[in-house]
Order: sequence, then C-alpha cells, then structure tokens
Amino acid sequence: MPAVPRILIFLAALLTAGCAHFQNGPTNDNIEVLKAQLAHQQSQIASQQALLNAMLGEQSTATRQQQRGFANLQDQMERLRSVTNRHLASRNTTDDGDACPILSTRLSGSREQCSGLTRIGSVEVVRLLPPDHFFEARVDTGANTSSLDARHIKVFERDGDDYVRFTLAGEHFANGESIEMERPVSRFVQIIQASSEQNDRRPVIELQYRIGPVERVAEFTLNNRERLTYPALIGRNILKDLFRVDVSTRFILSDRDRAKQNSVSNGDEE
Repeated sequence: MPAVPRILIFLAALLTAGCAHFQNGPTNDNIEVLKAQLAHQQSQIASQQALLNAMLGEQSTATRQQQRGFANLQDQMERLRSVTNRHLASRNTTDDGDACPILSTRLSGSREQCSGLTRIGSVEVVRLLPPDHFFEARVDTGANTSSLDARHIKVFERDGDDYVRFTLAGEHFANGESIEMERPVSRFVQIIQASSEQNDRRPVIELQYRIGPVERVAEFTLNNRERLTYPALIGRNILKDLFRVDVSTRFILSDRDRAKQNSVSNGDEE
C-alpha cells in the first residue's frame, strides 16, 4: 500500500478516537475530585464563619468589660479627688502646729491664733453639689461629722462596692418636688440611741460643699432629720482648721433667702 494512504488512515483513526473521547464527557474520577474539592471548600467556609462569630462575641464581651472598667475608673477618680480635697481641708493652718480652737473666745491669744480662719455663725446656708441646692445648716462644734436630712435610705452593692440610694424631701425645695440621689458609701457609723439599746448604723457619703468663700469636699452622715429644725448640720470635720464659730450671731457668710431658692448657676457668688 502506498505511503500516503497509510498516513491518511492513521489521521482518521486519531480523529475518531478524539471524537469518541469528547462524546463520553468527564470521567467518574473527575466528578469525585470535584465533589471532594467542593466539600473541602464548604468545610473551610464553615470554619471561617465559626471563627468570625467567635471573634465578634469576644469583641462584644471586651466592649462590655471596657465600659465597666471606665465606670469603675470614674468612681475611683471621684474618690481620689475627694480624699485629696479632704486632706487639704484637714491640714493645720497655724504656724506653731497646734490645732486651732473651733469655738471663738474673747481671749486675745485665741483671736491671734485663729486670725487666719473664716468667721462663721451658729447657723449658715450651705450649698451642696450635687444636688446644687442651698440648705440651712446648724453649726455644731460638738458633732464629729456633718449630717444631711435623707429619707428612704437604701444601701445596695454595685461592682463590689457599697452604694446608697436616698431621697431629699420636697419640703426643702421651692417647687415641693423631692429628689432621688445615689452616691458611693464612704463608710458607716454606729449611733447609740439614748432611748434605745439598739445601735443605728448610718451610711456616710462625700459631697462637695460651699460655705461663703470656702469650697471643699467633706463627709456627710445620712439621717432622717424630719423632726429637727434644720435639714443639715455642720460638724467638726468641716469646721476644723477652716472656720472659727461665733455663736452670738447667725448667717455671717450667707443669706438666709438662698436656702429657699430651687437652684442657682455655677457662676453665682456668695
């Protein structure tokens, strides 16, 4: 047989085999490989989705913890500021280092020793922040800690610290509306009642106060003073090294009408 017809026959055989291959389509092995790859990709997608959900959950938890941390930091800063102010208020202001008497006398030596202190009457108006309001207060040199009239006193716990919720009665405000407040508890004091064998455990809080030109932070015991004449009491923790008391007069540093005001702006002067 001539060479050219043999070549033509060989080419025809190759073409026939190629057509048969394309007609049969992909083999079963190729389909299984594709299925395995698809299953692997689906598994990877599921793993990545689970990882993403876990990361979102951790981020949400971290955000809540951060918010609680900020709240705790604010409380700590407030307490640190209160301690610093109280320390400044309690420093001895005399040159010789002796404690200056709180109660003013007619003795010239005592007047010289207390010349650097602010003269205060037996009753004054004290401005408390919060609630940014004026209260009439009796000045009592025999009381260790100042006191504020509070009703519906309830102690509770927040983030491991003691807090107190109380109400300032509406009778102290011109509009007659009571005010509810919450403050961290600085400490507790035990009061022995003369008419009872039981002790009265009272919470003590820190408040910013202003009397005349003096503005500090001091502790106030919360107590129901409904039956007493004045809603607030100024004790030795405020008077010491800051004021000398003139028991013969009242309202030396303040105007009695201020106690009847509902609120004032921060720019007001005493």
